[in-house]
Amino acid sequence: MTSRERMTAALTGKLPDRVPFLPTIFTDHACIAAGRQFEDALINPGLGAQSMLEAALRYQTDGVRFLPGPPTDWYDQKRVEFQDNVLVQVDRRSDRVEGYFDVAGGGKFISHHPPKAVSKIADVAETHVLTAEEYRQQGYFKDVAPLIEKAHSHDLFVVGMASSQTLNFMVEQMGDAEAAIMTFFDDPELALALIDRAVQISLEKARAFIDVGVDCIYIGDSYASGSVISPEIYQRFCAPAYRETAAEIHRMGVLCYKHCCGDYNPLLVHLPETGIDGMDGIDPTSGMSVAHTKAIVGDTITLMGGISCLNLLNGTPEDVYAEAAACIEDGKPGGRYILGSACAVPRFSPPENLLAARQAAVELGGY
Repeated sequence: MTSRERMTAALTGKLPDRVPFLPTIFTDHACIAAGRQFEDALINPGLGAQSMLEAALRYQTDGVRFLPGPPTDWYDQKRVEFQDNVLVQVDRRSDRVEGYFDVAGGGKFISHHPPKAVSKIADVAETHVLTAEEYRQQGYFKDVAPLIEKAHSHDLFVVGMASSQTLNFMVEQMGDAEAAIMTFFDDPELALALIDRAVQISLEKARAFIDVGVDCIYIGDSYASGSVISPEIYQRFCAPAYRETAAEIHRMGVLCYKHCCGDYNPLLVHLPETGIDGMDGIDPTSGMSVAHTKAIVGDTITLMGGISCLNLLNGTPEDVYAEAAACIEDGKPGGRYILGSACAVPRFSPPENLLAARQAAVELGGY
């Protein structure tokens, strides 16, 4: 099987030739794997997408994930540079510093003049929804589209990232995690309005990704786990959003999997109801395991992940191989398992550790 065929089989309940390997690699580690600094991709975002593909090829993963880039006019209007050892974004026309990048914390841009925080339903209408056509016309996929084609030339399974359907979007719009969480209790109608807008935004992004040829869409929210919210909140607010998003993505003709951070054990019984094809995560440092997750979820959805990120960062290749072997043993029976990392691979994880995990999938994952 090719990697594309292997991943498709695993996500649709068919038996692949072996357990696929797809760790959750994001731009920061991808740059390291590709011989760059993370800052390179913040200065020139096109290098981030290029690094994602180069990392996938280096580690011989069965797939690659891509994010949209900035619009074409961003390159004309902004520049990113170091000032006093801080990576800042500068407006080219006014030469004014607009904010800085939290390089150590994942690269998020921190604006010196953030937009007004959403506090009432009327504010939600002011959040703009880019259409799929606008994403394409404005150049958000200029760098990504040719890389998707190149990934397919290597028979890689390609995933477009269109996350933040619920709580992550609320935090972004409200500017504060505690305020967003309390909205579920203090103003549930506002919470539902924000989530509805988040679903609209993510579906247009997904549609744009599908137009440029991805095989699958990645959805989910890092905040929306049992480590942060109750099963009752999840069922009322989050699950319907994921269900709507997954159903629409399926109507568009591609697969859909959801990333789950933290402790998802309290929510596992509800997960199949969302209609997703796969669940990505399974973090042993949060009390999860492949064996327990599979016992609860069964063969209703494909499980992805399981290898501790702390082990990937601090362990030896032998440590990682042993943990990967245990994950494979628990996840492999009956199919519907993809070996990967519990969450985002830490930036400075030794490449040898990723290669050890891949080796385990090849040597022990055969059916």
